[in-house]
Amino acid sequence: MSWLEKLLPPKIQPTDPTERRSVPEGLWIKCPACETVLYKTDLEQNAYVCPKCTHHHRVGARERLDKFLDPEAATSWPRRSCRSTR
Repeated sequence: MSWLEKLLPPKIQPTDPTERRSVPEGLWIKCPACETVLYKTDLEQNAYVCPKCTHHHRVGARERLDKFLDPEAATSWPRRSCRSTR
C-alpha cells in the first residue's frame, strides 16, 4: 500500500459479486451493423431503426401488423363461399 492510498481512501467501494443486481434478458439490443448497444424501448420508439447507423432491425409479422392497424377500427367481413354459382 502506497503512502497516497493511506492518505486518500478510495472513493469507489468494491462490491461483493453476490450482491450484484442482475439485468433482465432482452433489455438491451446490440446493433449488428455498428455494434452499438441500444435500449429496447428506444429502439421500438424509433421504429426498429438504429439511430447511429440507420440499420433496420427485423420486426415480427404480428408486431408489424399491430403498428399499422388501428385496434378500434377492426371489423370482421362476412365470409363468402368459394363455390361457383353456375
